[in-house]
Amino acid sequence: MQRFNYQFVLNTVGLLLLIEAVFMLFSAFVGEYYNETAVNSIYLSALITSGSGAILTLLGRKRKRKSAKLTKREVYLTVTLSWLMMALFGTLPYLFSGAIPSFTNAFFESMCGFTTTGSSTLVNIEAFPRSLHFWRSFTQWIGGFGIIIFVMSFMPVFGGSSGQFYEAEATGIAEDQFRPRVKEVTKHMTFTYLGLTVVGFIFLLAGPMDAFDAACHTLSAISTGGFSTKQASIAFFNSPYTEYVITIIMFFGGTNFMLLYTFFTRFSFSLFREEEFRWYVGIIMLFTVGITALLLSTGEMEGLEQTFRTALFQVIAAITTTGYATVDFQLWGHVYWLLFLAMILFCGCEGSTSGGMKISRLVVLSKSSFLVFKKQVHPDALYRVKLNGKVIAGETASKILAFVFLYLSLAAISTLILSFTGMTFEESIGVSISTISSYGFGLGSYGPSGTFESATVFAKYYLTFLMLVGRLEVFTVLSLFIPSFWRR
Repeated sequence: MQRFNYQFVLNTVGLLLLIEAVFMLFSAFVGEYYNETAVNSIYLSALITSGSGAILTLLGRKRKRKSAKLTKREVYLTVTLSWLMMALFGTLPYLFSGAIPSFTNAFFESMCGFTTTGSSTLVNIEAFPRSLHFWRSFTQWIGGFGIIIFVMSFMPVFGGSSGQFYEAEATGIAEDQFRPRVKEVTKHMTFTYLGLTVVGFIFLLAGPMDAFDAACHTLSAISTGGFSTKQASIAFFNSPYTEYVITIIMFFGGTNFMLLYTFFTRFSFSLFREEEFRWYVGIIMLFTVGITALLLSTGEMEGLEQTFRTALFQVIAAITTTGYATVDFQLWGHVYWLLFLAMILFCGCEGSTSGGMKISRLVVLSKSSFLVFKKQVHPDALYRVKLNGKVIAGETASKILAFVFLYLSLAAISTLILSFTGMTFEESIGVSISTISSYGFGLGSYGPSGTFESATVFAKYYLTFLMLVGRLEVFTVLSLFIPSFWRR
């Protein structure tokens, strides 16, 4: 039987830590520009991170080059450990600078960054050093695309399979479509991600934001993360132009990046023929128009343009799981709570940076449910579920059903667990769904106007676990807790 290839795990995690150390230097350059004392803490953090990465890489070099094919045990463990280790070392700049003296809060903040969850424990964001503001936003930019996907092209060098890596990083319908050409897909998605980041920065800079705020908000908007440099989030700028630009950036962040690549480089309109994208746009339009009409009819807001802009911004922020806010939607009433909880469950498209269960799964589930009714009328007829004209394989459909069941079950169990930590029922259900979907804020005191500073230590660590499970789409992390998974 094949032995567990622990050298591959050490080698890959070490490589990612080395890359993280390089990324830390970008934040150090920001600190140098603004002449901040926190820059020394960032340099020290980068040194420790790179040293640890080098040690792990050296420990993993002893294995033979022509090793046996990797199994899912190595790949799933590598992906999970990579996110954990990057979040762990990502706490160092916060701790060494004293900006977040509590390890629990620093680890929570770091995990929020790398999993693109818009939650935070900070109660005075404006007092944060600019270099660490940039690091917060940069961790979301890194995590939004998936730092692991960045190095998939190097996997054959280490004896790994980039296809297996992608499966662990992005489980879903798109997995079957992308796996055979994952290296090509990675390059195209990287090009699109970088391009949209640059363009988004230029457009935000043209508004009331300065270069620093424009950079930070671009990084967290395209990654659908939601970290802001202001306590009032986007509402601080009081700019319709800024709200519309960020709305567009979030919309692109929730769209399949491969489709965006073909649209922008080949001027192909296949994007509009994609069934998932049409559902994505349709859901946004439905909720935006509906909420706008409700707000105007109930007198919660006045002025058609402002109401539409506010509704559009909050709807896209929810569907793309970006933790931005221009208003506290809880003040509108309980019906809006339910609407936003529904939106953050089935979020953006496959191949995007958004969290949640993805709209493609909603499409398949909806069609499967509709076929049940058709079979009641014509029991002998042969019906198949199709997506974009292609039949969904039975194995893929089973994975989708299992995924949705586990996702909702974990959200329900988490609601119960969090209710024992002092949260009210509304807070626990809002926080659990929001966290596993990488949205950020929930309900009650953990809503758009609150922070997670008051959460218990246990709640914070449990929520970091929930962020990780949600970011890696359930199967990757939970498989590690199944004894049979480790049997040879």
